[in-house]
Amino acid sequence: MKKNVYLISILFVFNACGTLNMVQIEEPVIKVYTDLTDSKDELFVKANDWMIGMFVDASSVIQFSDKEEGILIGKYLMNGETRTISSFYGSSIDSRVYAKIDIRVRDDRARISIEPLSPWRYDESGLTIFDYSKEKFYEDMDRIMLSFYNAIKADKIQF
Repeated sequence: MKKNVYLISILFVFNACGTLNMVQIEEPVIKVYTDLTDSKDELFVKANDWMIGMFVDASSVIQFSDKEEGILIGKYLMNGETRTISSFYGSSIDSRVYAKIDIRVRDDRARISIEPLSPWRYDESGLTIFDYSKEKFYEDMDRIMLSFYNAIKADKIQF
């Protein structure tokens, strides 16, 4: 009887932990804004300023910038962290999800593309640090794209 209770409790613990699923998004999400009235140079400065404001730590970086072509490419930390587990061997758990943000500007137009750099683990039970779902990723992308649009639609700073 004690063995049965013990086995049932072990099965319950393993079942409660859930399973880790891999989340993969195959194609980038792209938005094109054509209702702009600024020159390519003005849009580039606004987009660059927006990226600097969004990329607030060392995990998110602007990797490529070309003003002549109107291109900005960066790696952005969407969610997650690295946790170090104190043990004899010292190990770490990485739940970071990075995305490539690609911005192209032309006269009166801008395009933003967001694409995850790799698949990530997701635990739907919510009991682990792998709690970043595909739905949350899309919500964050919408928030980022709205923030970008508001930044490039803003009036020029007058001195």
